[in-house]
Amino acid sequence: MKSASSYNRLRAQVLLLAIVVALYLLYSNYSSTNSNDNSTPPYSLYADLNQKEEEIGQKFLESLQLIETQKNPKFVLFRQHEGTDFGNQTQEILLHHHLALQSSRFYIYQPFYWKSRNEQLPLSAFLLGASQERAVPASFVEKLCPKGSDDVAHIKIQSTQEDLWNTALSALKRKEKCIIVDNPIIDTAYLSSPTAESIWPLFQKHLARWFQWSPQILDIVERTQAQLNLRRHFSNLHGEPYIALHLHRKEFLEHCKTAAQQHLGFTNWANLPAILSTTLPPRLNPGNDSSVMEHCSPSLSRVMDAIDRQVRRKPYLRSVHIIHDGVASTDLRKLENALKNPGRAQRAGWTYGPIKSLTHSAMVPHEPEEVDFLVGADVELARRAEVFIGNGYSSLSSYIVALRMAGDLVVAGIPEAITLL
Repeated sequence: MKSASSYNRLRAQVLLLAIVVALYLLYSNYSSTNSNDNSTPPYSLYADLNQKEEEIGQKFLESLQLIETQKNPKFVLFRQHEGTDFGNQTQEILLHHHLALQSSRFYIYQPFYWKSRNEQLPLSAFLLGASQERAVPASFVEKLCPKGSDDVAHIKIQSTQEDLWNTALSALKRKEKCIIVDNPIIDTAYLSSPTAESIWPLFQKHLARWFQWSPQILDIVERTQAQLNLRRHFSNLHGEPYIALHLHRKEFLEHCKTAAQQHLGFTNWANLPAILSTTLPPRLNPGNDSSVMEHCSPSLSRVMDAIDRQVRRKPYLRSVHIIHDGVASTDLRKLENALKNPGRAQRAGWTYGPIKSLTHSAMVPHEPEEVDFLVGADVELARRAEVFIGNGYSSLSSYIVALRMAGDLVVAGIPEAITLL
């Protein structure tokens, strides 16, 4: 009997251990499936794109030799800011490309810097225009602009904000074949100044002609619109017209406090007069800390006021898609409860009742190897929306506004289709 009892206890212990191991493996598998931290960057794709950039660059240089007026081409390589986020980095690249073409030089583009992994990725994985049109990759620098050559000039461009663009254009008209600009020249302070308004009309045309996302980003966008039933503005495709709402997570509050302390106004293109006019009242007063915080870190009621404003103007809008970088689920629930509340919708004057569909960035369908492209997909989904509600203190919102005001969706960029919180 004692031997049988010992055997049964051992059997029970083994069974318990097996259950614990099985539960652990099940939890581990669930965690890895539901965590972006375990995403796998598409390094094979990146290697292929690097090679393709080299091939396209070589064919482009060879084609120049066949054009009589381009047998003595000139190039420029700009110093970029280090460690900037997706929106600021892509915007700086597009402005550099624009400045190069305005000065009749070909643009030498650099890899896209991925800050979180401290990696350099092929620019063509994200942007096509600046990496394929009148441009060559930085890997050609040694060949085109050899060190020590009299035909290579290293310069620094320094100027007041008022004269910066014209000073840069003048500096790039030097006779040397290659100009390498050794200091970053375009920053948020410049783009947020009144002077930036003067360069906007030509930059708007540049975006309309040259801006283009990569196939990787557009694939995610098309898939998302199909699965989340979101219709591209003024298209005849199936789906619901939607409001795109850009929200930040709570960490953005620290940026807002700094903006209040330093009495900063809106950032970048949000300062264009036509866009400033879209600000939800009351108007921003940068000299007033409370005013800055009200606009930079808007309350739920303020966000709902902005949505009310657009839904009353376009009653058929019944879907909201939220662009965010990790907004707390509790905040999303509060917003969803407000948007889907029939009583509140009636009091706010919504003709057809509450919002039917609320989707957000975390619902965008993607594979683990596509995580790097999600920010670009977010921006394009906001660009395609019938209405965009953004934060004037956010460089990403400002970038979205700029893209909506250019290209094939110019009508989506009219002031009535935009609200700044």
